[in-house]
Amino acid sequence: MILIIDNQSSFIKKFKRQYLAEQDFDYVVFDHNQPITLSAKSEVSGIILSGGRGNPYEPLNLTTNFVALMNFDVPTIGFCLGHEIIAAAYRGRIKKLEKYHQKKEIIRITQDDKIFEGLATKEVSLVKKHSYHVSEISPDFISLAESDTTPNEIIRHKEKPIYGFQSHPEVSGPQGLIMVENFLNMCGVVG
Repeated sequence: MILIIDNQSSFIKKFKRQYLAEQDFDYVVFDHNQPITLSAKSEVSGIILSGGRGNPYEPLNLTTNFVALMNFDVPTIGFCLGHEIIAAAYRGRIKKLEKYHQKKEIIRITQDDKIFEGLATKEVSLVKKHSYHVSEISPDFISLAESDTTPNEIIRHKEKPIYGFQSHPEVSGPQGLIMVENFLNMCGVVG
């Protein structure tokens, strides 16, 4: 089962309707301020931290994200705010952009990684909608891709299958879905 933490993202709702509803694996969604209540028999295979408003330091209650991130040793992916939450949880730094960013952007892949398997190019166009970005990553992470907006567009933990995307690959069309499916493959829920 995939555990999804919804941080008030319209994109995760679209992803659920247009992609997850068609899949054969189970998933459960908890709001960002809702306790995670799973049966003892529940087996979490992976975690998705959605995008949303604000940033990890604002008063929006994001506790459920941190509880999921720190209590389940499973592949994890964060989109936008989820990416920033991952960075903050591991002592990275978040910075406000000069202006709100809302458009597709070219992302340049700078490191090989299994999250990119099946992509035909080292440049992908992904949907972005954010006011903040990860300006510094902790020594536990490496940057896998950059953009004109941030040097840490896609990050990965050096030892664990934890990924952060400043963008929204879940709603960016075929290239984005290749990366999402690669993540779900790591979780063992798709082949």
